[in-house]
Amino acid sequence: MHKLIRVLAALLALSLLATACGGDDGADAETAETTTSTTEAETTTTTEVETSTTSESTTTTTEAPDLGPLYPLSGEPIGEGDPAAHAAVVVKISNNDQAARAALLGLDQADIVYEERIEQSATRFAAVFHSVLPEEVGSVRSGRTSDIDIVSNLNRPVFGYSGANDGVSGQLRQAENNDLLVRSSADFGHSEFRRISGFRAPNNLVANPAKLIDRADGGEPPSPVFDYSRNIAELGQPSAGVRVKARTDAIYVWSATDGGYLRFHQEEKRFTEPHQTRDGNQITPANVVVLTTTYLPSQIDRASVDAVTVGSGDVVVYSDGFRIEGEWSREFPRDPFTLLTPEGEVIGLAPGQTWVSLTPAGTSAEISANEANALKDG
Repeated sequence: MHKLIRVLAALLALSLLATACGGDDGADAETAETTTSTTEAETTTTTEVETSTTSESTTTTTEAPDLGPLYPLSGEPIGEGDPAAHAAVVVKISNNDQAARAALLGLDQADIVYEERIEQSATRFAAVFHSVLPEEVGSVRSGRTSDIDIVSNLNRPVFGYSGANDGVSGQLRQAENNDLLVRSSADFGHSEFRRISGFRAPNNLVANPAKLIDRADGGEPPSPVFDYSRNIAELGQPSAGVRVKARTDAIYVWSATDGGYLRFHQEEKRFTEPHQTRDGNQITPANVVVLTTTYLPSQIDRASVDAVTVGSGDVVVYSDGFRIEGEWSREFPRDPFTLLTPEGEVIGLAPGQTWVSLTPAGTSAEISANEANALKDG
């Protein structure tokens, strides 16, 4: 009997031990589940700032990367060690005829290029350099009255030119006294200008932007002239490009491959050629701003005209293969250009080079996709 009781007690103990072990397994599983769930929750919480992930969807949204400091006149990131704490340099460059265009040097490296009319339908460039300072740019030509207002929002830039008539020279001197710019003329006999071989005057004069800055007294780094929020695709319509009429028509053709607008010039409809620098680089700005303005007869020279760039007017912006119509405005010469849609939204440009065409009303027109393709195919 005692032996039977001992056997029954042992069996009961084993039964209780098995039950206890089963309970521990269940607790461990629950603990594991809780730990896994907590870990996943913590992971989701940790990464929610950068991505939005659910168990039902694999869609991932990311915030725009922080590119750090940007060059003010191109909207592009300032590379490590790249200099930016210097004045902008504006150089007047010729575009009067085929011979002048053949002598172009460094124009493709400017941050902003203004194309302005100087007399009747002839145009000339005011090229603004800051993020890149080429060793030489040219061919350098004379200053005009229009240039003063054009460059006044660049924080006293260095203004390089080949010379000017007495009236314009006096106005440029006054602009310098008013801290709007720093003059640097080839007439001063400085070493930052030189004549090169292979071209005849006036197409053989070049300037060194870095030397222009070194000699200049004063000048501050520029502030942004345009907004670079890059929202035109949200606001605009697809466009193949634009033709701007002048003595030599400028044609800008959107090229997704090149990431910009290939510039061509057409000489009185007799032929059309890529607009290239002397090095064979085709002009391909990221943005084209067709800014409608009024030209008034110059009070200095009856044969010249002055562009009105303070006030307001119509604008058409081309960027990323889109176009958008709006209005430009600038209340004072020192102010940046404000570009707004009819609804009042700011038009943001793509980072990169911007060409601004100061055009009279009715002198620009859209080009067709067929014309664009024909030009790109050569």
